[in-house]
Amino acid sequence: MIETDKIVLAELASLLLKEGQLPDEQENELRLLLEKYPDAKDSLRHRLANTDIHVPFDLRTTDLDQEWKILKTKYNERQIAPNYHRLNGNWKPAVRIVAALLLLFTFVWIWKSYLRPVNYLIPDKVYGQKNDVLPGTNGAILKIKGEDEINLMNKQVDGGLPRGIELKEGKLLYSQLKTEESNPIHTLIVPKRSTIALTLSDGTRVWVNSESELTYRPNFEKNQRKVRLKGEAYFEVAKDTKRPFVVEANDLSIQAIGTAFDINSYKPNAKVLLKEGRLKVNGQENEIFIDAGNGVKMINSQLVAFPIPDMEEATAWKDGYFYFENKSMQQILDELSRWYGIKIDSNVSLDKRRYKGGIKRDVTLAEVCNLLKDLTGYELTIDKEKLIVNKLAGKK
Repeated sequence: MIETDKIVLAELASLLLKEGQLPDEQENELRLLLEKYPDAKDSLRHRLANTDIHVPFDLRTTDLDQEWKILKTKYNERQIAPNYHRLNGNWKPAVRIVAALLLLFTFVWIWKSYLRPVNYLIPDKVYGQKNDVLPGTNGAILKIKGEDEINLMNKQVDGGLPRGIELKEGKLLYSQLKTEESNPIHTLIVPKRSTIALTLSDGTRVWVNSESELTYRPNFEKNQRKVRLKGEAYFEVAKDTKRPFVVEANDLSIQAIGTAFDINSYKPNAKVLLKEGRLKVNGQENEIFIDAGNGVKMINSQLVAFPIPDMEEATAWKDGYFYFENKSMQQILDELSRWYGIKIDSNVSLDKRRYKGGIKRDVTLAEVCNLLKDLTGYELTIDKEKLIVNKLAGKK
């Protein structure tokens, strides 16, 4: 990037941050610069769409006159009065300089923090893609009501975890605390490109999939153990006949004592797959019991039970596999989007056919695309953090 363009881009972006909008002439100038440097444009668009911007100070509430007075006082204390007296008669230009420096500093801070290269994009030397995308990994954000968020992707996080919680080999472990004085709500947020396993204080083991949230208290109540799920998770519930384990997901309430099951609630109509034990499921209008080897889903506000043809459907993702058996192309693409953190750009209408197949989740996106091209007849092109879907030439 040309040095003068950097300066102009910094000034325009900083002014946009301060004022909230730009005059037409300056807006056109910023647009032309972003078109000239598409890397900056793409990165800026992505970060603004997916990340809240935080700066060390709020320029919109900064009193520049007051800041200049403080600056003059500090200069006096450092005995540089001669330079100060030269400015004393006409200090407004100096205020403008300080303002510009503040704006420039802010933009540089944002640029370094948010426009650095995405570290999971890598060259593709095998499949002929423009680039490749690394698979996701273990990680999550732990929100404790009334406290700061804790980034569990940081390997040095242990010192910041409350008593009774530890992060061991990428797994979050809770122990039962004797005191019940403090029992705030915990929310485990698993973003795209992530998954995490945890053991709750009662011994229940949970695997939480990408783009999901699990809400619970570190110490369960005396009469029941309740959690709330958004997204997908697999549960191995510790047995406790006196305290049923209840999962609330969308419009479903799933009650267990000691079972193993998967809940997928990405869509409004959640689906439950039971591997072990027995479940009671409450819906909007009815209640149903299912035994191991069966599932339940909501159809037209009614719970409907069905046999599970292959139990691998419930466990594959937590065991490190994509399971494409009997899934549509849209369902497959949704899974890829969550695990690789990509945006899907489909230039064709996706058919309703169901496919068979699978592949390990620890491979790169280009390898999955190569498999899907043969499996589905779609051409999948990776362009940075975008997956473009077209029909293969000659395919109808």
